Amino acid sequence: MGQGRRAIIWAVGAGCLAGAACADALGYAQPVPSFARTVVLTPVSGRVLIHVPSGPAGFTPLSGPRVVALGTVVDTTGGRVTLTSANPSTPAGRRFQTGQFFGGIFRVEQAGAAAGLVNLVLRDHLKRSVCGAPVAHGAALSRRILGLLRGIAQGRFRTTGRFSAATVRGTNWGVRDRCDGTLTLVRTGVVVVTDFVRHKTVIVRAGHTYLAGAS
Repeated sequence: MGQGRRAIIWAVGAGCLAGAACADALGYAQPVPSFARTVVLTPVSGRVLIHVPSGPAGFTPLSGPRVVALGTVVDTTGGRVTLTSANPSTPAGRRFQTGQFFGGIFRVEQAGAAAGLVNLVLRDHLKRSVCGAPVAHGAALSRRILGLLRGIAQGRFRTTGRFSAATVRGTNWGVRDRCDGTLTLVRTGVVVVTDFVRHKTVIVRAGHTYLAGAS
C-alpha cells in the first residue's frame, strides 16, 4: 500500500465513529477499533498468527486487516503486526493510536477505566522448567529468554512481563522475560517501569535497561 493511499485511509478513519466500519475515499470499508472492546490487527511482514477468544482452538494466520476482540493472543515470533486501538484521551481529531510489534507472543487488553492504555501481556514461548531449580546457576542460564516483545508505538501502550510492566508514550523499546527476571530495553524515548517484586517505579531512558529481578 502506497503512503498516499494509506494517508487517505487514516484521514477518513479518524472522522468515523469508533467501532463502525467506515467507507474510505477509495470506495470500500476499512476496519475501525472500538474503545475497550476491539482492536485492529494488520500484518506488516512475515507470518503473524492469532487466537481469538471463543474462536477455533489453536492459532490461525492473519492475512489482512482484521477487527479482533480484546483477549486475542498474537504470535509475532515470525512476523510483525500493526495494532490500532481507539483512545478517547488522545488530542482532538486523533481518536486512534497505533504501534508495531514483533518478536514474541502477547495477549491484548484495554480497560475502559485506563484512559486508553493498551496492555500487551507477554506469553512465554519456552517453559520455565528450562530455568531449572531456584538455586544459583551460571549467567548464561539465568539470562535465558523465555519470552520477549519489541515495540515501536505512538500512544499509550504497556508491555507486561512476569516481574515488571513497561508503560510508554511514543517509544522504541523491548521487554524480555528471562529466568532471572524481566529486562526492559529502551532504544528511543522514555519508559516507566513498574517493578512487581521491589514495589517501585523506575524511569528508563534511551540507551539504558532495567532488570526487574525474579527475587
